[in-house]
Amino acid sequence: MYLNKLPSVLAALLLVGDLLAQGEELRSLSSRPVPEAVQSMRKAEGLNEHFVYQNATQMLPIIDDFSINRTRQRWAQADDPGVTLSETIYRLEVAGVSTWDMAFSDDTTFTYLTDMATVPPVTTRTPLPSTNVLVRDVTVYPATDEVVQAWPAYNIFDTIQSPSPDILYLFSPELMQDSMLVYDVPEDPRTYINPDNGVRPLILWEDDDVYVNGHYPMEPPTIGVATFDGLSRTGYPYNYAQYTAYGIADHLTSVPINLDGYAPQDSLYLSFFYQPQGLSGDIYVQPQDSLVLEFWNPLLQYWSRVWRTPYHELQPFRQVMVPITLSQYLADGFRFRFLNYATLSGSFDHWHLDYVRLDEQRAFDDTLLVDVAYLYPETSLLQTYTSVTFQKFSEAPSAYMAQSIEALQRNLDDADHLINYGFLAKEENDATLFTRNSGVSPNGNASQIITTTHTINPASEPPLYDPALSTDAAFWRVKLWTNTTPDINRYNDTVTFVQELSNFMAYDDGTAEMSYGITNNGAAAALRFDISGQDSLRAVRMYFNPVANDPDNSPNPLEGDFLITVWKSLNPEVIQHQNITFSSPSYRLDGIDHFVEIPLDSTIMVEGTIYVGWVQTNNVRLNVGWDRRRNNQDKFFRKLSTTFGSTSLEGTPMLRAVFNAAVDPFAGVEDRSEASVMSLFPNPAQDAVSVRCDGAGADARIEFADAIGRRIIGERFSNGSTIDVSTLASGLYLARILDGAGRPIAQERVLIQR
Repeated sequence: MYLNKLPSVLAALLLVGDLLAQGEELRSLSSRPVPEAVQSMRKAEGLNEHFVYQNATQMLPIIDDFSINRTRQRWAQADDPGVTLSETIYRLEVAGVSTWDMAFSDDTTFTYLTDMATVPPVTTRTPLPSTNVLVRDVTVYPATDEVVQAWPAYNIFDTIQSPSPDILYLFSPELMQDSMLVYDVPEDPRTYINPDNGVRPLILWEDDDVYVNGHYPMEPPTIGVATFDGLSRTGYPYNYAQYTAYGIADHLTSVPINLDGYAPQDSLYLSFFYQPQGLSGDIYVQPQDSLVLEFWNPLLQYWSRVWRTPYHELQPFRQVMVPITLSQYLADGFRFRFLNYATLSGSFDHWHLDYVRLDEQRAFDDTLLVDVAYLYPETSLLQTYTSVTFQKFSEAPSAYMAQSIEALQRNLDDADHLINYGFLAKEENDATLFTRNSGVSPNGNASQIITTTHTINPASEPPLYDPALSTDAAFWRVKLWTNTTPDINRYNDTVTFVQELSNFMAYDDGTAEMSYGITNNGAAAALRFDISGQDSLRAVRMYFNPVANDPDNSPNPLEGDFLITVWKSLNPEVIQHQNITFSSPSYRLDGIDHFVEIPLDSTIMVEGTIYVGWVQTNNVRLNVGWDRRRNNQDKFFRKLSTTFGSTSLEGTPMLRAVFNAAVDPFAGVEDRSEASVMSLFPNPAQDAVSVRCDGAGADARIEFADAIGRRIIGERFSNGSTIDVSTLASGLYLARILDGAGRPIAQERVLIQR
């Protein structure tokens, strides 16, 4: 009933595997970088930090259809508002005491006494006294510990004739003081409106392993799902090193729920929808790759497994009803969690979770949802393209605007609903708000997916997008809405997006579900663009999905080489321009779906039909993002041997043609580089240390912090300058360079040893 398109989609998925041997292929996304992960690692490098997140307890009823993200985003930093240092856990402790300069050897050290009066001199060696040291592992929380026997981190050299012995410290003692800084992060103050209009805390899930999105599933109950795969919360695989690694991957754990006062006869049920595979992930059915539900027993403090399903082929979403009948769960602090078993080396085995509900007075057949919702995000109000240049649009708005767009909605109720729908639109720099009621749904929509048409460019009215409201570039904020009564969830009744008109033409929606590649040296790929009149093409933008590991042991993806090429014709092949300079893929790690711009060696004049793409100069797969939700296979061509032919793959490569324009919004996007390299010499140091960091700007500062995070030195940084550390006591310090806004650029540990 739900997925009337599934047979054709499954056939297309199976075709992907058939194409692996033909030089053209689609693969699962290797990674999905989370930008906060890069920033967090830059800030915390060299410091052991742990953040304890406070979450408000939830009350029944509980509902989440993932149309908004209710997971706790665990990227807090020590200097965030409200974050407080609650505890410092030291690595080394002796007799209940920890000091910042503690250091010990795990092997015997000695006093060497030499009698210079004898010939030859006689040296005797006496072990220094040992002590019991409590050693904690401060890289995990809660910290584990053990007691070990240790000795002073130095040897003593003395002579009978000399009044003062010499102490020689070990260069790198095995046990050195370190610490973990534990911070408390306050509750998220935002709220969520339940179907009964009750106000609840927004945060329902205490972790953020899953990916909340609207692009990966096929015909979900409502817009937005939680996707489980083999990528961690950072967006990178759980296991880099072993491609066949397998085990528990993502968790989705509820915050504590107060079930105190409920009894088994109150008939509590937890329900949810799930789907395997979808538009992303692989097609290989491995039954051990399962989805699991567990309950937390707050009285006995353990998790119990209450439901599991093996991985299977793509099929419609299924609803599951799980009763809570045991009194041991009916207490304050109850929690439930979903987890998946999967291949841990990439985004392969996908599960999509939707519409989680927990409430009392339910029954095994309480599966009906009185809800009407959108199914997918929308991205464009143009016809054919998702974006065109502002200049060309201004010349002929009606030629580029779609007369109407279609959006899928689902009526989850088993009764017909009178469904009104329409849209709002506003140019971001203008106060005028365009509104339009698009229509009313047809009869017979009970338990159906319905196609609703939003008329945006009727012949009797001027174009909705008035170019006169903008100058050189336009950004229209659009919201599609639907309305019916009754309807238990308003969060899934709108779809919002920004329609950009600036300096490029695009077919894709900006989100990759898979990645595309060709592996033949000399192979080529080309995307068709139809230019109205003449224009000046200056660059190509492409999205390269970062490759975390390589199952086929092919050359390093960073070693890929290609030539950006523009064709006037493919058959016969007529090249209008080809870069002389070779390009390599740029795999950005600061977020998902980030395009990189590759300039043409020189700007060229183009007109009519052109084809923009690349010619591959080695056999390294480029891993270009592939949009599976917008099908433009009739405009994408590839040459795997001697001639161009149409691709057999449904979708769109994430490749865009860029033209000269007065305004270039892309140029203002921050291109975050990798952390700068910092070098200190000498290290260990005594009285001074020279510091170099080529990535630091003129407004940079340098700081030295001790083992518990206190700033000891702070001054303006000059590349290659010498820092006076003569006032610092012997011990381990963290040196870090900050930019003018106080953000860490680079950091390194330095040992002061005298």
